[in-house]
Amino acid sequence: MATHIDLSEQLDPTARRFGERLKTHRLKAGLTQGQLAEKTRTTGSYISSIERGRANPTLDLMVKLAEQVGTEAWDMIRPEQSTSDLEQSQ
Repeated sequence: MATHIDLSEQLDPTARRFGERLKTHRLKAGLTQGQLAEKTRTTGSYISSIERGRANPTLDLMVKLAEQVGTEAWDMIRPEQSTSDLEQSQ
């Protein structure tokens, strides 16, 4: 009997976070996956894999991707700050 495996539970949370943020920023920048791939010398299918959290780009590629969508690599991977963290830093 076959069992169902939910891959979303197996994905690295940082890779998933980076991918979700990449997609959000890419769409805000008005870029297609193909256009972003062309600008970063990769492929549209690889961009898709990154956005779904199924690929871990190199640090160099992360920096290039972030620059192309108008942000910094750190902002793409940093954990969310909770409201209490924000209040303490002020």
